Amino acid sequence: MTTDGLALEIITQLGTITNYQQADQLLASIKKEHAASSKKIFSLLREKIENLSPLECNSLQWSIYRYALMHVRKCASMEPAC
Repeated sequence: MTTDGLALEIITQLGTITNYQQADQLLASIKKEHAASSKKIFSLLREKIENLSPLECNSLQWSIYRYALMHVRKCASMEPAC
């Protein structure tokens, strides 16, 4: 699967998540499974989440996307908190 396709799949999965802990688990598993390309994946994911419209989401989805965006920004810059 391409990194673009993976980023779209992650966004789809984030849209079905119901709490922040699940978002953390999903993003951690992506980082673990795709360690070599995680920085590129998270950069692409960041771009795609930033381009999402809040009008296309319910409030829970929007909250999860924004939470994931904070996490992805940390990972894309490879901060130790990631």
